Amino acid sequence: MKVKEGPALKFFFGLFRDYKQELSSMIAIAAFGSILAAFVPYIYGRMFDLALIPNTTVSLLASLIFVWAFFGLVSNYTSTKTATIGDALGAKVSLQSEAEAYSHFLTLPISFHKTKKTGEILEKVSRGSWNLQSMIEIASDIMPSILFLAFALIAMTLIQWQLALIVVFTFLVYGLITLKMTPAILKAQQKMHKVFEREYGTIYDKLYNVFLIKNFTMEESEKKNFFNSLIKKAAPSYRESANKSARLSHIQGIIYNISFVAVLGIAILFLRNGQITQGEFVMFFGYINLSFSPFFRLSTVYKQYRRSMIAIKRLMWLKKIVPEAMKHGNKTIENFNGKIEFKKVDFGYIRNKKTLRGINLKINAGESVALVGKSGVGKTTLSELILGYYKPSKGKIYLDNDEISKLKLQWLREQIAIVPQEISILNDTLINNIKYASPNSSFKEIVNAAKAANAHDFIISLPKKYNSVVGERGIKLSVGQKQRIALTMAFLKNPKILVLDEPTSALDAESERKVQQGIKRLIKGRTTIIIAHRFSTVRDADKIVVLDKGKIAEVGNHKDLLKKKGKYCQLYRLQAGLD
Repeated sequence: MKVKEGPALKFFFGLFRDYKQELSSMIAIAAFGSILAAFVPYIYGRMFDLALIPNTTVSLLASLIFVWAFFGLVSNYTSTKTATIGDALGAKVSLQSEAEAYSHFLTLPISFHKTKKTGEILEKVSRGSWNLQSMIEIASDIMPSILFLAFALIAMTLIQWQLALIVVFTFLVYGLITLKMTPAILKAQQKMHKVFEREYGTIYDKLYNVFLIKNFTMEESEKKNFFNSLIKKAAPSYRESANKSARLSHIQGIIYNISFVAVLGIAILFLRNGQITQGEFVMFFGYINLSFSPFFRLSTVYKQYRRSMIAIKRLMWLKKIVPEAMKHGNKTIENFNGKIEFKKVDFGYIRNKKTLRGINLKINAGESVALVGKSGVGKTTLSELILGYYKPSKGKIYLDNDEISKLKLQWLREQIAIVPQEISILNDTLINNIKYASPNSSFKEIVNAAKAANAHDFIISLPKKYNSVVGERGIKLSVGQKQRIALTMAFLKNPKILVLDEPTSALDAESERKVQQGIKRLIKGRTTIIIAHRFSTVRDADKIVVLDKGKIAEVGNHKDLLKKKGKYCQLYRLQAGLD
């Protein structure tokens, strides 16, 4: 998904909608400072001419010196003030953009998160936000530079138009060469930045799996791999960028020196011939010295601008991805019961490769249904479709006779609680993790939920009880404890539909007993989908659905399916060690 420069600029300027006053102040101060700065060479040039006239009074020269100094000081102050406003504005816009990008990142569909590296995306956001700030700094620098250049060129033309013509020609040649050579430099830098983004994605992944690295003592190997990979992939682009930048700087230096010598030689000739006064000579070179500096800055600013636009376009690419909620309707169901129905549903994560085929399944309100089958047959996929993570490629899913795609996504997910096999826990206190399920719950409600999930006793045994910090990914908790926290969150959410995705598969006997007790309390009166490999967790289900190769092979209760001696019976006997 490519982003053109026009929309990217529109996006950039749109960020200032809340900062019009600061932007107006910055422009006004920059304009005022540039006008004052343009008068400085004129004043000391005229002062030089007057100083050579014998009858010029000391008071007149003193007054001119005072005005010259005052204009110079005020001009410097306005430059500092413009930069200060620009820096503050840049920081605000950058932080706002980063916060908006992060918020947008959270709204993107699961399919996006499964196919992109988090570290790579975060680096893209960080680099884009930093370059937004850089663009504002460019704006605070470029406005006074352009204004001063305009005034300086007018003044030089009025002093001696032939000399001014040489300066204008120099600027044109300098600018054209910069415009021609800069894209190649930026192309090399873009390659380098892409490498950085990919490698940051790898770093994030490795840091997330730091226990794996430590368990296999791979620290040194990973360090070498990262260093070698970065050097090998980024170094050629870096060298190319550095060499081309050095070449451009060398050519720019030659142009400047040739033009300066030419102007100096012709100006001396004009001075000797009386075509300009000594004061005008000083004045002209005052303007040259002051105008070449901002012009060189404009050249640097152009490279900065092009580099920033690349990063902003990459940030825009992320923002152009449609949030998943926009693909859903806005309907809610009053007095929702929790009935689920699949009608002729097909689905595949990859195009032309179906995970589910022709699924017809009705789950009544309050009914417990177990999904069994080999790994990869689509058990978890069914729950992901109910949650609206994906849409069926064919067929429809209904909740209480309403098509799921027409329902408001937030409302839909508020009706469903999941107790997964791998529990996601934030590096925060237990109470804050539990309240994630229902932010407005009272402490009493949290304690009651924890007791129902058999979690209260282990929580109060911790030094800080409910205020205990669990560590990154819940590292301070055992697997069984994390499962009971997940059950607590499900109790607190009090959903109509419950999804249990192999919640006891990794537990020891004692932990499994406590979790199973909590599960039995939790499923009462709720529509429950149980995804399991272990048949001990599905025996009591009202209905068991056997999936095979993406299709429903059998449906029935435990006893009836054993009597059929079909797929369920085969799987059961295999797990029990009877075959």
